[in-house]
Amino acid sequence: MDDRTPVIVGVGQVQGAEGAAEPVDLVVAAALRAFEDCGTHALPVELVALTKIGTQRYRNAPRRVAQRIGRAEARTLQVQHGGHTTQVILCQLAEEIAAGRLRGALLAGGELGSLLRSGRSDSDTGTPVVGGEPDADAPWPDLALGDDLVQWVGHPHEVALGIAEPIQMYPLMETALGAALGRSREEHVASISRLWSRMSEVAARNPYAADRRGYSPDEIARSDPSNRHVGFPYTKLMNSNQFVDQGAAILLCSVGVARALGIAPERWVFPWAGVSAHEPFVSERWHLHESRALAVAGRALEERIGRRLADAELVDLYACFPFAVQAQARALALASDAVPTLTGGMRFAGGPWNNYGTHMVANVVTHVRARPEALAIASTNGGFASRFCVVAYGGRPNPDGFRPLPAPFADPGPRRPLVAAPSGHGRIEGYTIPHDRRRAPSHAIAACRLADGARAWARIESTIDVEAMLAADPIGWGVEFGAEGARLVGPGGVD
Repeated sequence: MDDRTPVIVGVGQVQGAEGAAEPVDLVVAAALRAFEDCGTHALPVELVALTKIGTQRYRNAPRRVAQRIGRAEARTLQVQHGGHTTQVILCQLAEEIAAGRLRGALLAGGELGSLLRSGRSDSDTGTPVVGGEPDADAPWPDLALGDDLVQWVGHPHEVALGIAEPIQMYPLMETALGAALGRSREEHVASISRLWSRMSEVAARNPYAADRRGYSPDEIARSDPSNRHVGFPYTKLMNSNQFVDQGAAILLCSVGVARALGIAPERWVFPWAGVSAHEPFVSERWHLHESRALAVAGRALEERIGRRLADAELVDLYACFPFAVQAQARALALASDAVPTLTGGMRFAGGPWNNYGTHMVANVVTHVRARPEALAIASTNGGFASRFCVVAYGGRPNPDGFRPLPAPFADPGPRRPLVAAPSGHGRIEGYTIPHDRRRAPSHAIAACRLADGARAWARIESTIDVEAMLAADPIGWGVEFGAEGARLVGPGGVD
């Protein structure tokens, strides 16, 4: 085995505030656990990389972590927002190690979600009120990775219409998926409730999960005062939970370093290869229920590792909302009967913003150590199923060595034209109905297909129309666009 082969040698996770005053406290605690896990504190950490912390503003959080773990001389890397970023960073670090430019690195992140409860606004969107900037005079990180969130998540027209929140987009794409699968609304809600119940069962066995209670499909599907609809048809239990105090950390190094430090080989887990995918804005996707760029990336990963992803014995898919899990599983052609998580999903295991993927990888490492011959696949997701990174792991090295991350795969096209100022008629292809905290529907949002195949967005304000959409599945119903907005034509649609 080449001494430059990258290997994960330590992981650490923290659940609960544990006396933390700021998110960095949890990151440091997780990092120290990762050192304990690999059996030595002497690992040469030459780079400290952090996922984006959202609950407090930092100028250089990686530098604060580096100083507190006794690696003040380490270079620092800060990543922008995105749930996909953990594995993007991991692949970058593995490539640096394989090229001999890096001996060891720490990849970590954390959130103190209880800050949100104390300083949260009364907005139904859950937009947090973050803390101040505790290190305003610190130097900027040495390295940065990722694009500004605004540039790649919401189309400007979506943002202008106020329909650029995950709690709006994911249930809307969910209804489009149910229709594409030929299911009634009731059948599809029952299906995703069973999926989410299975996720909760995994979380119940995860010692670092935020909610280990476990829920039945009926509990997840049923709307009641403690489980209101947020963006119909999603109940609160189908939404990610950001109010968590969690941290996770991963230590990587070269095989040569691991050997020199005497780190037990049974602790080693090897990244084999990784691919990433960039989907277009939701407005421009040919079908709302598909992730075509991810499908292309998945096939490329299979070619790289010489194995079908469907044959993977261990699978963990980023699980912010039910649609995201199904979209990944379908695009990667995974076995339909597989339980697609080792972590438990962001509602149950916890949704520490951009750092859920780090918890996923930590759990992958634990499971691969127990089954070193198994192939493990982890897929991380950012935005509205907008950015993906899929990585294969094993307890044995890839015979071809680590394969560097190529340029992201893009949607092969075609793309759906967007009409910003529609007129005339269209048909609903996906929808959601936001509810307030009193469980009352406020309005409806629908993606509509126009007669020429273009897409248009409808914000439906009429109480009568919204009630009709709640009473019966409106997929395929007609919508009339006019100067005063959009209104339903009715179940029969428009010829």
